[in-house]
Amino acid sequence: MFEVLMPYRQDSATLMAQQIAGGVFPQALLITGHRYSGRFRLAMEAARALSCREGGQAACGCQSCRAFSSYGMSNVVYVGNRNHMSRIEAALAIMEDSGSESNRTFLIQTVRMMLLQFHPALLDGKDTKSSSNFEAASTVSEVLFDLEEAREDQLSELVQKLRTTLKPLYNHVRKSSALGIGQVRSIQEWTVQTSFSDQPRFIVLEGVEESTEGARNSLLKLLEEPPRQTYIMILSENPSRLLPTILSRLQRHHVRPLDSQTKNRVLSDLFSTNGDDYQSVEQFMLEKASVPCKDLENLAQRYADSVLDHTPFDRSELDSLCSELDEPVRLEYFLTQFQEAVRARFLGGNCSTSVVSTLLEISGSFAQKAFIFNQNSKVLVESLYYRLREVV
Repeated sequence: MFEVLMPYRQDSATLMAQQIAGGVFPQALLITGHRYSGRFRLAMEAARALSCREGGQAACGCQSCRAFSSYGMSNVVYVGNRNHMSRIEAALAIMEDSGSESNRTFLIQTVRMMLLQFHPALLDGKDTKSSSNFEAASTVSEVLFDLEEAREDQLSELVQKLRTTLKPLYNHVRKSSALGIGQVRSIQEWTVQTSFSDQPRFIVLEGVEESTEGARNSLLKLLEEPPRQTYIMILSENPSRLLPTILSRLQRHHVRPLDSQTKNRVLSDLFSTNGDDYQSVEQFMLEKASVPCKDLENLAQRYADSVLDHTPFDRSELDSLCSELDEPVRLEYFLTQFQEAVRARFLGGNCSTSVVSTLLEISGSFAQKAFIFNQNSKVLVESLYYRLREVV
């Protein structure tokens, strides 16, 4: 159990394996940690082990474990707000660099992770737009089946075909919002269906802290009394934003950031890449998706310096900076790096506790509102800049 994660997440993998072996794995679990820290893979490995009838060992070849190996299982529903497009583009680039079996599996898993959001349990037959997205997801799934069985000389053609079939879904992914009340109600109905016999069911949710009040209240009811053999796993980067009533019903498991040695091992073992060339797994993945991370880090540093040193941008400089943040994934990385730059100034003794707390609170609040209301990145960066200058 959890053998594949032991080299990288020994503490988390050991604890979860012991809970499953002892029959005390929680039905409602909160997994916290930074993005690209392995939260989702821990959740999937727990679901695989709990679904397996043969003990959950990594080499198990039962029908359930085979389905989990390519994320083709039907007993998992996932709703989240992560940027699937950048992850898939990175996986496609990695596959094109080296069409190894491990890279093929990684690509298939990465795309199927997004497709979990198009589980039949979430389909509303009355929503025509939603139905068309589900049809597009079905087309992508067919290409993935072909990719799984393809010979080596067929891989290049199928990867290009996959790129083409993904495009209609990318528009949906860009506009996907946080968990809604309709999705929670659909999930509740799914948990009481009898078609799964005695097979456990898993609900994996991300971005719950950004969800509507109605969705949170409905989720709270589900958390109070989860149906038998139903496991709810909530993944969060910002657990402090979750309602106390929701937190009180979740057993918490924190995934620590990868240290430098483990980060290097992940990049070497999984992607045959020199880990010293990248600060993090996130940077590696984003650069594979053609996101200019180092340029964005420099922009974030200039932005932080301008605010903290009272050296305002002129109009053309601010416009130029904003033009570099036209994609959500770029804006997200920029804001993260801005916060890191502010923390670095504080640790260097060049910024007071009150100032750094205020800057981090304001930038976090702006980022949250930008996601909820799908705010234009230029408007966000400009208004945030002037607001930050007011308080420093």
